[in-house]
Amino acid sequence: MQYEEQIKTIVAFIKSGEKEKKDFNLGVEIEHIVIKKESFDSVTYYEEEGIQVILNKLAPQGYTLKYEDNYLLALEGKTEIITLEPGGQLEVSMSPTMDIKEIEANYLNFLKKVIPILEEQNQLLMAIGYHPKTSIKDIPFNPKTRYQYMADYFKKKGKYAHNMMKGTASLQVVIDYANEEDFIKKFKVANFLSPLLHLMTDNAPIFEGEVFEKNSIRNIIWENTDKDRSSIVPGTFKGKFGYREYAEYILNTPPIFIIKDGALIPTYDKKVKDLLDPYHVTQEEISHILSMVFPDVRVRKYIEIRMGDTLPYPLNLGYIALIKGLFYNEIALEYLYEMANNLEEEKVRQAKEDIIEKGFEGRYKCKVIYDFVPVLFDLAKKGLKEEEKGYLKTLENLTRHEKNPALLSKRLIKSKGIEALTWCALNRYGG
Repeated sequence: MQYEEQIKTIVAFIKSGEKEKKDFNLGVEIEHIVIKKESFDSVTYYEEEGIQVILNKLAPQGYTLKYEDNYLLALEGKTEIITLEPGGQLEVSMSPTMDIKEIEANYLNFLKKVIPILEEQNQLLMAIGYHPKTSIKDIPFNPKTRYQYMADYFKKKGKYAHNMMKGTASLQVVIDYANEEDFIKKFKVANFLSPLLHLMTDNAPIFEGEVFEKNSIRNIIWENTDKDRSSIVPGTFKGKFGYREYAEYILNTPPIFIIKDGALIPTYDKKVKDLLDPYHVTQEEISHILSMVFPDVRVRKYIEIRMGDTLPYPLNLGYIALIKGLFYNEIALEYLYEMANNLEEEKVRQAKEDIIEKGFEGRYKCKVIYDFVPVLFDLAKKGLKEEEKGYLKTLENLTRHEKNPALLSKRLIKSKGIEALTWCALNRYGG
C-alpha cells in the first residue's frame, strides 16, 4: 500500500506540470567554462580573480545574491539566473518563453554583462563541452554542500563520474507537455533522438588535455557515471511508459541524499522507495528527488533534453530552434513517434556506440546516421515561424556537411594549436 501511495505522490507531481498548448514554453540552460586567456587553464572558484570574484563583480548589475555558508553561489536576475556547476562552470538559465528571439536577447544581454569583467581579468568565456586544458584532478569542487555529497557517493560508481561533475558543460532545453499522451510521445521521441543529438552537438575536441580522436566524449562520460541514474531510462521504449512508469524508475533509484526540513541528509545506497513518506513530503522535496537522476531525458514538471554539449552563439540558437521545431509541431512529433514507438532499447544503445566510433557514418535503425540529419531539419522547419527558420541555418549547414563543432575544432587544433579554440570563446558579445 505504501508503494502505491508513493507512486501516486510522484505521478501527481509530474501531472501537475501539464499545460495547455497556448502556455507551452522553452526553458534553456547554457553552461560555460571560464579560462585564462594566455594559458587556456581553467579558472576555478577559489583562486584570485576566480569564479567567486566574477560573481561578486556581476552582482551590482541587477541581481539578487544567493549564498551558502557565506559563499556566493548564484545570482538571480529579472530574465536569467546564474548558477555554478560543481567545477565552477558558469550556467545561465533564461526565463521560460516560446520566443526564440527573446531567448537570444536575454542570452546576449548576459554576455554583455559578464564579458567585460572577464576581459578586464584577461579571461575568456568558453562555449565548449569539456575543459580545453586543465585536468579534472586539478579542479576543486565549488563549496556547495550537495556537490560534496555527490562527489563522495560517485567515488564508488563510474570511472568518469567526477569528469561529468567538474569537466562537462552542456546546453539543456526544457519542453512542456499537455497531458500524459503528449508526455509519452515527447519522452520517447527525445530518447530516440539521443544518439543523433549527442553527435550533432558534439563540442568537446579535447579530453584531459589530449585531442579526443573519437566522437562524443559527453556520451562516454555519462555512460560511465552511474548506471543507476544516467543514459536511457530502462523500459522507455516498452509499451506505454507514462507517468507511473517514470515514478517507478525514481522509486527504485538511490537519491544520494534527501532534503528534509531544509537539511541535507545523505542516504547512501537506500532507494527512494525506502525513504519517501508520501503523507509528509513537500513539493520541494519531491522536486529534489527527481533532480537526483541524470538520464539523457529527465522529468520533473517538464521534460529536460540533456544530450547537448554547450555550443557557441549562434549554433546554440540553432539547436534551440531545432528542439522547438521538432517537439512543438504535431506533424514532426507524430512522424518521429512512429519511429520511436516500440523501438528496441538495445538499438539506441548500439547507435550511441556506433557514433563514438564512426560519427556520421555510424548506423541507426538500418540507416546511416547522416541520413537522419536532413530529415530532422526539414521536419523542424514545419514547426517554426518563418522568422525563426533562419536560426537553424548555421547548425544545419555544419551537420549537412557531416561535421559538428568538435570535428571542426580538432582540425583547427592540429593545424594551428589550442589557440584556435578561441572561436568557442564568447569574448565579443556573441559575435
